Amino acid sequence: MKLPFCLALLFHLIHASHNVTQKIIAAAEADNIDLFTLSFAAEALASIQAIYDVEHIDIPSALANATRVDTHAHVVPPWYQALVPFTGQVPTPDWTLEDHFGFMANNSIGHSVISISAPGSVVYPGSETQSTALARLLNEYLVALVRKVPAHFSFFAVTPLPYTASAITEVRYALGHLGAAGVGLLSNHEGYYLGNSVLKPFFAQLDARNSRKEVVFVHPNGPCMHAANGTLIDANPTVYPEGLVEYYFETTRTFMDLTISQTIINFTSLNWIVPHAGGAFPSVEDRFIDSQPAGVIAASKAAYSTRLFWDAAGPVFPHQVQGLLAYGVSASQLLFGTDYPYARFPYALEIEAIENATFFTATEKADVFEGNSKALFGG
Repeated sequence: MKLPFCLALLFHLIHASHNVTQKIIAAAEADNIDLFTLSFAAEALASIQAIYDVEHIDIPSALANATRVDTHAHVVPPWYQALVPFTGQVPTPDWTLEDHFGFMANNSIGHSVISISAPGSVVYPGSETQSTALARLLNEYLVALVRKVPAHFSFFAVTPLPYTASAITEVRYALGHLGAAGVGLLSNHEGYYLGNSVLKPFFAQLDARNSRKEVVFVHPNGPCMHAANGTLIDANPTVYPEGLVEYYFETTRTFMDLTISQTIINFTSLNWIVPHAGGAFPSVEDRFIDSQPAGVIAASKAAYSTRLFWDAAGPVFPHQVQGLLAYGVSASQLLFGTDYPYARFPYALEIEAIENATFFTATEKADVFEGNSKALFGG
């Protein structure tokens, strides 16, 4: 019997939604990931399904002519906000797709490389099972948004480090199957900074994908330490929120670690995005790097100016960026970023600071806003 058109359409939509969910579950099971180890898995899957089921998304007309590329922008799934009500010890912000598009339209941003802010999958210290399941759900949510509006979104994959085998599996799936633009890492994963030897197999596998230069976006995370009983303890030494002070030192710590461990110079197929123009890194580079062997110093400084890209999220113009330039980092290594919706400063002020920078030409400013990121990602 032939169904009436409206019923046939409804059946098709339900069946299509069911297929999306089943494919996500099947792909997870194929990688030995139990999504339902998380109590909110059904809610998360329903939210992902809902994105695919939307027939039409209203995109502001202003985005048609917007050309800026935001390489440091975040999304906040509702179930993730409930799981992580505080980020950097301040309330995790609300986020909607409509608000994000409005922000982009108001600031001439045509494309955002979206990611999940700290703590990402590092919500269940000591649990590889839960961390891996959370990373997979976050990646499926991100790619659902990208597939709906590919002209305006791409994404950095969430990575369940410090569990290297699971992280390798997830990155293989995210890059190879979901089409992630790059890999998102934190300054530390459960207290392991990125130069730690336990993470070396992960970087070796990522570096081996040398068909193209892989992009690694690093985001600061709250500092923590390993207690004698194996638990993690908060290592914020001040009375101020981590996001206000410690995040900038976290970036510095992990890139010092990546330098001293020679991770940056040993894995030459990796391009790195350093957040917030390096945090405190430009201020202390000479102090720590001059203690290294001459060959490490030369190779590291060469990497800083060629394979490290420095995003300008935050109030980093003009002084902090001038510190980078003094070390030989060129305008071609700077990327525009906003940290939306987490930033606690007026976004327009930083955009104006780039526009008004007297030490850049008009062409260099245009490259910061869009050209450099397009060259990095091959857009």
